[in-house]
Amino acid sequence: MVDWYDRSGRPISIEEIGDLLRTPDYKRVAYTEITSSADEAVKYRVSTVWLGLDHNWSGGDPLIFETMVFAGEPDPRQRGGSAWADQLCRRYTNELDAKLGHEETVILVAATVTSEVITHS
Repeated sequence: MVDWYDRSGRPISIEEIGDLLRTPDYKRVAYTEITSSADEAVKYRVSTVWLGLDHNWSGGDPLIFETMVFAGEPDPRQRGGSAWADQLCRRYTNELDAKLGHEETVILVAATVTSEVITHS
């Protein structure tokens, strides 16, 4: 059985999930770009999203949010407009932890960038 949840963690039906997955603003929790004013080739994107589908394959609390770090430049020829290589992935049970995890990840990545420029959207 596939377990789907809304952003509050409430189990939802397959009919409900379809509408939510078609809503980009509902899926995006946080997004931050980190660049370097000293080296224009340096670019990281930290993205935190609601997945809806429980990604805790070993049981326990559902993991329905995810933060990923991508490095490099986007490639519009790729599906979704990105050819960034996956650098880091963290998953969370609730939206508050996802938001806190996003900020922790931004701090972690920014600490590796000389003359960082952080842009939230």
